[in-house]
Amino acid sequence: MQSEDISALKALKEFAKQLLINKVPWHERTTLLRAQALEARLSMSDKEIMAIVADARKENRGETNGINQGEEIYIPDEKWAWDNIIASNTFNLVVALQKVGKSAFISGFISSWKYGTGDFLDNKIHDKCPPVIIAGTDQNLGDWKEILVPAGLMKRLGNNKYEILDPVKKLWHRGNPIHFDDQGIETLTSEANKYKGQSPLIFADAYSCLVSPLGLNEALPEAAEPNHSLCEAFEDSGATLVLLHHASKSRSHERASNASRGGNALSAAASQIIQLHWLNEENKSDQRIALTTEGRNSKPVDLVIEQIDRSQYISHGSKAD
Repeated sequence: MQSEDISALKALKEFAKQLLINKVPWHERTTLLRAQALEARLSMSDKEIMAIVADARKENRGETNGINQGEEIYIPDEKWAWDNIIASNTFNLVVALQKVGKSAFISGFISSWKYGTGDFLDNKIHDKCPPVIIAGTDQNLGDWKEILVPAGLMKRLGNNKYEILDPVKKLWHRGNPIHFDDQGIETLTSEANKYKGQSPLIFADAYSCLVSPLGLNEALPEAAEPNHSLCEAFEDSGATLVLLHHASKSRSHERASNASRGGNALSAAASQIIQLHWLNEENKSDQRIALTTEGRNSKPVDLVIEQIDRSQYISHGSKAD
Protein backbone atom coordinates (compact mmCIF):
# COMPACT_ATOMS: atom_id res chain seq x y z
CA MET A 1 0.00 0.00 0.00
CA GLN A 2 1.31 3.47 -0.93
CA SER A 3 2.15 5.89 1.89
CA GLU A 4 -0.44 8.27 0.40
CA ASP A 5 -3.10 5.57 0.80
CA ILE A 6 -2.09 4.94 4.41
CA SER A 7 -2.33 8.66 5.18
CA ALA A 8 -5.71 8.83 3.42
CA LEU A 9 -7.02 5.91 5.50
CA LYS A 10 -5.86 7.56 8.72
CA ALA A 11 -7.57 10.79 7.68
CA LEU A 12 -10.73 8.85 6.83
CA LYS A 13 -10.78 7.26 10.28
CA GLU A 14 -10.31 10.64 11.96
CA PHE A 15 -13.20 11.96 9.88
CA ALA A 16 -15.33 8.96 10.95
CA LYS A 17 -14.49 9.63 14.61
CA GLN A 18 -15.65 13.22 14.29
CA LEU A 19 -18.86 12.18 12.53
CA LEU A 20 -19.61 9.77 15.40
CA ILE A 21 -18.91 12.46 18.01
CA ASN A 22 -21.27 14.80 16.14
CA LYS A 23 -23.90 12.01 16.01
CA VAL A 24 -24.31 12.33 12.26
CA PRO A 25 -27.04 9.85 11.13
CA TRP A 26 -25.73 6.63 9.61
CA HIS A 27 -26.90 7.33 6.03
CA GLU A 28 -25.36 10.82 5.97
CA ARG A 29 -22.21 9.50 7.60
CA THR A 30 -21.80 6.73 5.04
CA THR A 31 -22.31 9.19 2.16
CA LEU A 32 -19.77 11.63 3.60
CA LEU A 33 -17.19 8.90 4.23
CA ARG A 34 -17.61 7.52 0.72
CA ALA A 35 -17.23 11.02 -0.74
CA GLN A 36 -14.01 11.61 1.20
CA ALA A 37 -12.70 8.19 0.19
CA LEU A 38 -13.36 8.93 -3.47
CA GLU A 39 -11.69 12.31 -3.16
CA ALA A 40 -8.62 10.52 -1.78
CA ARG A 41 -8.87 7.98 -4.65
CA LEU A 42 -9.73 5.13 -2.30
CA SER A 43 -12.25 2.58 -3.51
CA MET A 44 -14.24 1.49 -0.43
CA SER A 45 -16.99 -1.14 -0.23
CA ASP A 46 -19.83 -0.87 2.29
CA LYS A 47 -18.15 -3.56 4.36
CA GLU A 48 -14.84 -1.63 4.42
CA ILE A 49 -16.58 1.61 5.41
CA MET A 50 -18.36 -0.29 8.18
CA ALA A 51 -14.94 -1.52 9.41
CA ILE A 52 -13.58 2.05 9.42
CA VAL A 53 -16.56 3.20 11.49
CA ALA A 54 -16.12 0.27 13.91
CA ASP A 55 -12.45 1.17 14.44
CA ALA A 56 -13.37 4.84 14.90
CA ARG A 57 -16.02 3.90 17.46
CA LYS A 58 -13.45 1.86 19.43
CA GLU A 59 -10.98 4.76 19.50
CA ASN A 60 -13.69 7.21 20.57
CA ARG A 61 -14.45 4.91 23.49
CA GLY A 62 -10.77 4.83 24.45
CA GLU A 63 -10.56 1.07 23.95
CA THR A 64 -7.22 1.25 22.13
CA ASN A 65 -5.36 2.80 25.08
CA GLY A 66 -5.06 -0.36 27.15
CA ILE A 67 -4.85 -0.46 30.96
CA ASN A 68 -1.89 0.96 32.85
CA GLN A 69 -0.23 -0.60 35.88
CA GLY A 70 -1.65 0.97 39.01
CA GLU A 71 -4.87 2.04 37.29
CA GLU A 72 -8.07 1.23 39.20
CA ILE A 73 -10.38 -0.99 37.14
CA TYR A 74 -14.06 -1.67 37.77
CA ILE A 75 -14.97 -5.28 36.88
CA PRO A 76 -18.47 -6.31 38.03
CA ASP A 77 -19.04 -9.86 39.23
CA GLU A 78 -20.37 -12.22 36.57
CA LYS A 79 -24.16 -12.34 36.61
CA TRP A 80 -26.59 -14.92 35.33
CA ALA A 81 -30.01 -14.21 33.93
CA TRP A 82 -30.63 -17.96 33.97
CA ASP A 83 -28.17 -20.07 35.99
CA ASN A 84 -25.37 -21.50 33.84
CA ILE A 85 -27.45 -21.07 30.67
CA ILE A 86 -27.99 -17.36 29.83
CA ALA A 87 -25.32 -14.94 31.07
CA SER A 88 -26.27 -11.30 31.74
CA ASN A 89 -24.77 -8.25 30.02
CA THR A 90 -22.90 -10.25 27.42
CA PHE A 91 -23.19 -12.29 24.21
CA ASN A 92 -25.04 -15.64 24.33
CA LEU A 93 -25.20 -17.83 21.21
CA VAL A 94 -27.99 -20.40 20.71
CA VAL A 95 -27.08 -23.00 18.08
CA ALA A 96 -29.45 -25.59 16.59
CA LEU A 97 -30.58 -27.07 13.30
CA GLN A 98 -33.66 -25.58 11.65
CA LYS A 99 -37.04 -26.46 13.22
CA VAL A 100 -35.65 -27.72 16.52
CA GLY A 101 -37.38 -24.79 18.20
CA LYS A 102 -34.76 -22.13 18.99
CA SER A 103 -37.23 -19.22 18.88
CA ALA A 104 -39.90 -21.04 20.92
CA PHE A 105 -37.26 -22.07 23.48
CA ILE A 106 -36.09 -18.49 24.12
CA SER A 107 -39.68 -17.23 24.10
CA GLY A 108 -40.51 -19.86 26.71
CA PHE A 109 -37.59 -18.67 28.83
CA ILE A 110 -38.73 -15.02 28.58
CA SER A 111 -42.27 -16.08 29.49
CA SER A 112 -41.03 -17.91 32.60
CA TRP A 113 -38.86 -14.92 33.50
CA LYS A 114 -41.86 -12.59 33.28
CA TYR A 115 -44.64 -14.79 34.65
CA GLY A 116 -42.94 -17.71 36.41
CA THR A 117 -41.87 -18.43 39.96
CA GLY A 118 -38.12 -17.94 39.60
CA ASP A 119 -36.91 -20.99 37.70
CA PHE A 120 -37.17 -22.55 34.26
CA LEU A 121 -36.32 -26.18 33.45
CA ASP A 122 -35.04 -26.61 37.02
CA ASN A 123 -32.46 -23.80 36.72
CA LYS A 124 -32.89 -20.55 38.66
CA ILE A 125 -33.83 -17.30 36.91
CA HIS A 126 -32.48 -14.14 38.53
CA ASP A 127 -33.87 -10.65 39.04
CA LYS A 128 -36.86 -9.05 37.35
CA CYS A 129 -37.47 -9.69 33.65
CA PRO A 130 -35.95 -6.73 31.74
CA PRO A 131 -37.30 -4.98 28.63
CA VAL A 132 -37.04 -7.26 25.58
CA ILE A 133 -36.20 -6.16 22.03
CA ILE A 134 -36.76 -8.77 19.29
CA ALA A 135 -34.77 -8.51 16.07
CA GLY A 136 -36.80 -11.28 14.45
CA THR A 137 -35.94 -10.89 10.77
CA ASP A 138 -35.88 -14.66 10.21
CA GLN A 139 -39.66 -15.11 10.62
CA ASN A 140 -42.83 -13.42 9.40
CA LEU A 141 -45.49 -12.02 11.72
CA GLY A 142 -47.65 -15.12 11.39
CA ASP A 143 -44.80 -17.31 12.64
CA TRP A 144 -44.04 -14.94 15.50
CA LYS A 145 -47.71 -14.93 16.48
CA GLU A 146 -47.66 -18.72 16.87
CA ILE A 147 -44.65 -18.44 19.20
CA LEU A 148 -45.40 -15.28 21.19
CA VAL A 149 -49.13 -15.69 21.88
CA PRO A 150 -48.76 -19.00 23.80
CA ALA A 151 -45.84 -17.46 25.72
CA GLY A 152 -47.99 -14.53 26.85
CA LEU A 153 -45.80 -12.08 24.95
CA MET A 154 -48.50 -11.15 22.41
CA LYS A 155 -52.28 -11.07 22.70
CA ARG A 156 -55.15 -11.45 20.27
CA LEU A 157 -57.40 -8.38 20.03
CA GLY A 158 -59.93 -9.89 17.61
CA ASN A 159 -60.52 -9.44 13.87
CA ASN A 160 -57.03 -10.81 13.13
CA LYS A 161 -55.40 -8.02 15.14
CA TYR A 162 -52.69 -8.57 17.75
CA GLU A 163 -50.59 -6.56 20.18
CA ILE A 164 -47.14 -7.31 21.63
CA LEU A 165 -47.09 -7.30 25.43
CA ASP A 166 -44.67 -6.28 28.15
CA PRO A 167 -41.79 -7.07 28.47
CA VAL A 168 -41.48 -6.96 24.65
CA LYS A 169 -40.89 -3.34 23.70
CA LYS A 170 -40.06 -3.72 20.01
CA LEU A 171 -40.44 -6.45 17.39
CA TRP A 172 -38.92 -6.52 13.92
CA HIS A 173 -39.96 -9.34 11.56
CA ARG A 174 -39.42 -10.51 7.98
CA GLY A 175 -41.97 -8.07 6.60
CA ASN A 176 -40.45 -5.17 8.56
CA PRO A 177 -36.85 -6.32 9.00
CA ILE A 178 -33.76 -5.03 10.71
CA HIS A 179 -30.22 -6.11 9.83
CA PHE A 180 -26.79 -5.96 11.43
CA ASP A 181 -25.63 -3.28 9.00
CA ASP A 182 -24.54 0.16 10.14
CA GLN A 183 -28.10 1.47 10.25
CA GLY A 184 -29.44 -1.57 12.09
CA ILE A 185 -26.68 -1.53 14.69
CA GLU A 186 -27.35 2.14 15.42
CA THR A 187 -31.10 1.51 15.64
CA LEU A 188 -30.69 -1.45 18.00
CA THR A 189 -28.19 0.48 20.12
CA SER A 190 -30.59 3.42 20.35
CA GLU A 191 -33.40 1.10 21.44
CA ALA A 192 -31.18 -0.61 24.04
CA ASN A 193 -30.03 2.75 25.41
CA LYS A 194 -33.65 3.63 26.22
CA TYR A 195 -33.43 0.97 28.95
CA LYS A 196 -29.90 1.70 30.16
CA GLY A 197 -29.43 0.35 33.67
CA GLN A 198 -32.14 -2.30 33.19
CA SER A 199 -29.94 -4.80 31.25
CA PRO A 200 -32.34 -5.07 28.29
CA LEU A 201 -32.52 -8.43 26.53
CA ILE A 202 -31.88 -8.39 22.78
CA PHE A 203 -33.38 -11.51 21.18
CA ALA A 204 -31.90 -11.79 17.67
CA ASP A 205 -33.20 -14.40 15.20
CA ALA A 206 -31.28 -15.57 13.18
CA TYR A 207 -27.75 -14.52 12.29
CA SER A 208 -27.76 -15.54 8.61
CA CYS A 209 -30.85 -13.39 7.94
CA LEU A 210 -29.61 -10.49 10.05
CA VAL A 211 -26.39 -10.18 8.03
CA SER A 212 -27.72 -11.30 4.63
CA PRO A 213 -27.59 -7.84 2.95
CA LEU A 214 -23.87 -7.57 3.75
CA GLY A 215 -22.95 -10.46 1.44
CA LEU A 216 -20.60 -12.07 3.98
CA ASN A 217 -19.17 -15.55 3.57
CA GLU A 218 -20.15 -17.53 6.70
CA ALA A 219 -17.03 -19.68 6.38
CA LEU A 220 -14.67 -16.70 6.83
CA PRO A 221 -13.84 -14.90 10.11
CA GLU A 222 -15.15 -11.62 8.67
CA ALA A 223 -18.69 -13.02 8.93
CA ALA A 224 -18.60 -12.34 12.69
CA GLU A 225 -17.59 -8.67 12.34
CA PRO A 226 -21.16 -7.22 12.39
CA ASN A 227 -21.83 -9.02 15.66
CA HIS A 228 -18.54 -7.72 17.12
CA SER A 229 -19.62 -4.17 16.24
CA LEU A 230 -23.03 -4.75 17.81
CA CYS A 231 -21.55 -6.12 21.05
CA GLU A 232 -19.19 -3.13 21.29
CA ALA A 233 -22.10 -0.74 20.76
CA PHE A 234 -24.11 -2.48 23.51
CA GLU A 235 -21.43 -1.94 26.17
CA ASP A 236 -22.97 1.31 27.42
CA SER A 237 -26.49 -0.09 27.85
CA GLY A 238 -25.40 -3.32 29.56
CA ALA A 239 -27.62 -5.29 27.17
CA THR A 240 -27.79 -9.07 27.17
CA LEU A 241 -27.62 -10.43 23.62
CA VAL A 242 -29.19 -13.80 22.83
CA LEU A 243 -28.38 -14.56 19.20
CA LEU A 244 -29.85 -17.55 17.36
CA HIS A 245 -27.66 -19.27 14.77
CA HIS A 246 -28.12 -22.34 12.59
CA ALA A 247 -26.00 -25.40 13.22
CA SER A 248 -24.10 -27.25 10.53
CA LYS A 249 -25.91 -30.51 9.78
CA SER A 250 -22.63 -32.41 9.59
CA ARG A 251 -21.44 -31.00 12.96
CA SER A 252 -24.72 -30.69 14.85
CA HIS A 253 -23.78 -33.45 17.33
CA GLU A 254 -20.32 -32.05 18.07
CA ARG A 255 -19.63 -29.82 21.05
CA ALA A 256 -21.59 -26.56 21.11
CA SER A 257 -18.52 -24.49 20.21
CA ASN A 258 -18.02 -26.49 16.97
CA ALA A 259 -21.63 -26.97 15.90
CA SER A 260 -22.24 -23.57 14.27
CA ARG A 261 -22.72 -23.34 10.53
CA GLY A 262 -19.81 -21.67 8.74
CA GLY A 263 -16.60 -20.75 10.58
CA ASN A 264 -16.00 -20.68 14.32
CA ALA A 265 -15.46 -16.91 14.68
CA LEU A 266 -19.00 -16.33 16.00
CA SER A 267 -18.72 -19.17 18.53
CA ALA A 268 -15.30 -17.92 19.64
CA ALA A 269 -16.75 -14.47 20.42
CA ALA A 270 -19.62 -15.79 22.56
CA SER A 271 -19.34 -15.81 26.35
CA GLN A 272 -21.96 -18.56 26.52
CA ILE A 273 -23.07 -21.10 23.91
CA ILE A 274 -26.33 -23.04 24.21
CA GLN A 275 -26.80 -25.97 21.84
CA LEU A 276 -30.10 -27.69 21.09
CA HIS A 277 -30.39 -30.88 19.05
CA TRP A 278 -32.80 -33.80 18.80
CA LEU A 279 -32.04 -36.46 21.38
CA ASN A 280 -33.04 -39.19 18.93
CA GLU A 281 -32.86 -37.76 15.42
CA GLU A 282 -33.80 -41.05 13.76
CA ASN A 283 -37.09 -41.34 15.66
CA LYS A 284 -39.34 -38.56 14.34
CA SER A 285 -41.95 -39.20 17.05
CA ASP A 286 -39.42 -38.52 19.82
CA GLN A 287 -39.69 -34.78 20.51
CA ARG A 288 -37.11 -34.68 23.29
CA ILE A 289 -34.27 -32.21 22.84
CA ALA A 290 -30.76 -32.37 24.27
CA LEU A 291 -29.62 -29.04 25.72
CA THR A 292 -25.90 -28.59 26.37
CA THR A 293 -23.83 -25.51 27.12
CA GLU A 294 -20.26 -24.31 26.92
CA GLY A 295 -19.01 -21.07 28.43
CA ARG A 296 -15.88 -19.31 29.56
CA ASN A 297 -16.84 -19.22 33.23
CA SER A 298 -19.81 -21.50 33.58
CA LYS A 299 -20.53 -25.04 34.71
CA PRO A 300 -21.60 -27.10 31.66
CA VAL A 301 -25.30 -27.92 31.57
CA ASP A 302 -26.61 -31.24 30.25
CA LEU A 303 -30.41 -31.40 30.08
CA VAL A 304 -33.07 -33.26 28.14
CA ILE A 305 -36.10 -31.05 27.55
CA GLU A 306 -39.34 -31.31 25.59
CA GLN A 307 -41.76 -28.79 24.12
CA ILE A 308 -45.13 -30.08 25.31
CA ASP A 309 -47.04 -27.14 23.84
CA ARG A 310 -46.00 -24.14 21.77
CA SER A 311 -43.30 -22.27 23.77
CA GLN A 312 -44.02 -24.50 26.82
CA TYR A 313 -41.23 -26.83 27.98
CA ILE A 314 -40.58 -29.47 30.60
CA SER A 315 -37.30 -31.00 31.80
CA HIS A 316 -36.55 -34.74 31.80
CA GLY A 317 -33.34 -34.23 33.75
CA SER A 318 -29.88 -35.06 32.44
CA LYS A 319 -29.08 -37.53 29.66
CA ALA A 320 -28.06 -40.00 32.34
CA ASP A 321 -31.46 -39.59 34.01
